[in-house]
Amino acid sequence: MDLHALIRAEAPVAEQQRALTEPVLTALVDHGVHRLIAPKRYGGAELGLPQWSREVQELSRSDASTGWTAMTTTISSSLAWYLPTDAADEVFGDPRALIAGTAAPLGKAVETDGGYRVTGRWGWGSAVTHASWVIGGTLTPVGPRLAVYPREDVTIHDTWHAAGLRATSSHEFSLTNAFLPSRRAVWPIGIAPGIEGPITVFPYFSFLAVGVASVCLGVARRAIDEIEALAVEKVPQYATSRLAEQTGVQIELALMEARLSSATAFLHETLSAAWDAALTGAAAADPVKARLRLACSFASGEATDVTQKAFAAGGGSSVFESSALQRCLRDAHVAAQHTVVSRRMLETYSMLKLGLAPDMTRF
Repeated sequence: MDLHALIRAEAPVAEQQRALTEPVLTALVDHGVHRLIAPKRYGGAELGLPQWSREVQELSRSDASTGWTAMTTTISSSLAWYLPTDAADEVFGDPRALIAGTAAPLGKAVETDGGYRVTGRWGWGSAVTHASWVIGGTLTPVGPRLAVYPREDVTIHDTWHAAGLRATSSHEFSLTNAFLPSRRAVWPIGIAPGIEGPITVFPYFSFLAVGVASVCLGVARRAIDEIEALAVEKVPQYATSRLAEQTGVQIELALMEARLSSATAFLHETLSAAWDAALTGAAAADPVKARLRLACSFASGEATDVTQKAFAAGGGSSVFESSALQRCLRDAHVAAQHTVVSRRMLETYSMLKLGLAPDMTRF
């Protein structure tokens, strides 16, 4: 079965069990989706980020939880570029291993022989239940680090009972007094990476913003697909013509398409400009980073609004579990709640343009 057909067929079951199904997980790994932007040394495809964004959009068009899982695990696998080679070989040596986790520095490290002892608890651990290694942002005596822990050191807490993205298994996880060798802790900014490549020049903390925006765009595209299909079939109660023949629906659908296409084009334009700079080895200037994050937040907001409009246009048909529109509505709203695409990013862009010197350390 085609990968996208499989994802769509399995999505209702994944939604019910709050985790992707084994056939989908196996297919994602078989297709190398979890290593799309990882180095070839570790079975990665080394995709350029504009192409990666399009892949995430298409996966999310099939199912948001699958797209989100692919997005977060590929970002986690990008750490293979930054870790020292011996640590990257240890973590990424198995080309089928999934890596998951979160960058928030909620682990507390105490120095010990050869590394640290770490205790912490993290949220939003998307796909952590499927991972062989888990990333947890950790505050060490020398500053924050992205630290990688073996799955057996980690306790997973069943906390992901959410309105949308239900099958992402984004549970909280914790560890207590775990040993962390220094080689498995790195900060991906201002260092010589283990493996050189354009991705290590691209602003690291923009990966996730691009990924979240790409998921939102894919969900909105699915919502438009669904309302188009419904419109040619449905005659609403007390009406005499199909939705497709009603002027209001025709206008609404055209505006949905215009808004989604515009947001998608804006993201692609700004992402391509930042990626082109990375290909030359040039670090992105603050205006480039700010514009990229503006495009990410704008795309997420527009996609959520478009999805809402598609859901509303479907009327009562949209509310049932059998309708993909209700799942799109919930998934889009949950994805767009992520802090990396919040409206605060709009403030940062304008502050920079107006000479107000915003904090851009996480851009």
